[in-house]
Amino acid sequence: MFIVIEGIDGAGKGHQRTLLVEKLNKKVEMVTTDFPDHQGVIYKELIHPAISEEIKLSKEALFLSFALDQIIWQDRIQPTIGSDQKFFIADGYFSTNIVYQCMMAGYFSLEEVLVFAKTFGIAQPDLTIYLDVDPEIAMARKLKESGHDEGLDIYERSLEKQQKIRAGFRKMVAEQIFGKWVEVDGNGTLEEVEEKVWQVVKLVAGRS
Repeated sequence: MFIVIEGIDGAGKGHQRTLLVEKLNKKVEMVTTDFPDHQGVIYKELIHPAISEEIKLSKEALFLSFALDQIIWQDRIQPTIGSDQKFFIADGYFSTNIVYQCMMAGYFSLEEVLVFAKTFGIAQPDLTIYLDVDPEIAMARKLKESGHDEGLDIYERSLEKQQKIRAGFRKMVAEQIFGKWVEVDGNGTLEEVEEKVWQVVKLVAGRS
């Protein structure tokens, strides 16, 4: 099964992915990553410098950088689609592209990016869990995270952008765009959100 955890910056996607992987790892065959892949060359050479304003990329180049980062993982994602024994767990995915580049920035239409995904074989998740968090709470969390000595990136530091991104994700949930979505209240403690996420996975994936 291919499961994605989504949400605005600071929603706790990475924490919840780690906790979910720990629960499932001994029971199933597991692959997991964050998107963008922070260890990959595309992130290091293009995405991170662009969102940190160290280099300038066109909107087309930025979109394609994120998309390529996801496309190169498809050979590992595809075998998990619909499986109850093989799992791919990600935080962030092509759904992030849709929300950021279409619904927040307005660079591309929803129709255009969905056609792109189909053309280039970007698989839809079996389940996307959206962690809904108030942008002010999320921003405060982000500032406490390690690795932000150089400051927040162009998306993280803008409350207005985070509000638009949140609205975009809620639209994805409401209209079930690009796969099956379930919304979880992410404003609680790590443990409270962990339990809610696990209940959703148990219900959808049939795990005990």
